[in-house]
Amino acid sequence: MSMRDPESDGQGIVTEPRTVRIERLLPGPAERVWDYLTDPQKRGQWLAAGPMQAHAGGRVEHLFRHRELSHEETPARYRGFENSPPMFGEVTQWDPPRVLAYTWPGDNGSSEVTFELYPEGRDVLLVLTHRRLADSDTMVSVASGWDAHLGILIDRLKGDTPRGFWSAHARLEGVYRCRFRFLSEQGTTPQHAVRVEREFDATPAALYAAWTDLAVMNLWFGRVEADIRVGGSYRVESDGDDGEVFAHKGKYLALEPGRFVRMTFAVDTDEPNPYLDEFILISFHGRSEGRTLLRLDNGWDGLGPTEQDVEAAREGWSMWLDLLDRMFDHKPELRQLL
Repeated sequence: MSMRDPESDGQGIVTEPRTVRIERLLPGPAERVWDYLTDPQKRGQWLAAGPMQAHAGGRVEHLFRHRELSHEETPARYRGFENSPPMFGEVTQWDPPRVLAYTWPGDNGSSEVTFELYPEGRDVLLVLTHRRLADSDTMVSVASGWDAHLGILIDRLKGDTPRGFWSAHARLEGVYRCRFRFLSEQGTTPQHAVRVEREFDATPAALYAAWTDLAVMNLWFGRVEADIRVGGSYRVESDGDDGEVFAHKGKYLALEPGRFVRMTFAVDTDEPNPYLDEFILISFHGRSEGRTLLRLDNGWDGLGPTEQDVEAAREGWSMWLDLLDRMFDHKPELRQLL
């Protein structure tokens, strides 16, 4: 059913807009796994306690107590949730021991989680799909949380001492933050992509500033107006060789200092745009002696590129990176920002 390894963690993928799917192979039989999904006491051993009414339209209650899942102390950033009140959702599918779905408790029904169980010999393949997630940050949080919880479930089913929940969660958060950063604003992997790479004699922090510090951006990117925050917009104008003015606009989707910038990107025009949900991901990869590899990935849906289109896109982005290179030549003090 899947090309991914259902026995290992960190395998979650994006299958639809704002949707995360994780597959894990669990010790069976399916009826036993179903009990761990629906029985309040058993579910409390790996996810959250709380009753569940056994029919579509029934109420689901989740009472999260992460400190009871493993031996690890709750990190300071999450301690405020340790004594959270019960959260409620609604059962949308009830087909034991095959399919369970409910709106996710705590987000007013905005998202929905579905558990599908497929017997495979003595084991059971669990396919967990969480849909209608708000944005890519939520997708990272949801994927890492589910993956860590499912690791605890596997340990419980095997009769093993539960692994450390929070250390697994932190590791998986890093995995999914990296995997899901190349997503469009719609939370999907783009149909088409072009990549350009350039090594600079500059630190990752310096290159990050070149894309996020308005004063630095105006030294090379063009005439820039920008609200530099996640959700903030920007507009840039640049001049052509024959005096024409080119304008582009977009908004910031993700910012991680020294690591990457992700933003939508579109020509500012009233003409129909054949490139849908276009965005760029600029990531920074430190090398030795203060040098950095800049990787620019340009993704979009809609019109597929010809070989000439791909080459033109690479040349266009390379010209902009030439401007960045020249800025560092003229302002060498900007190369070594920390």
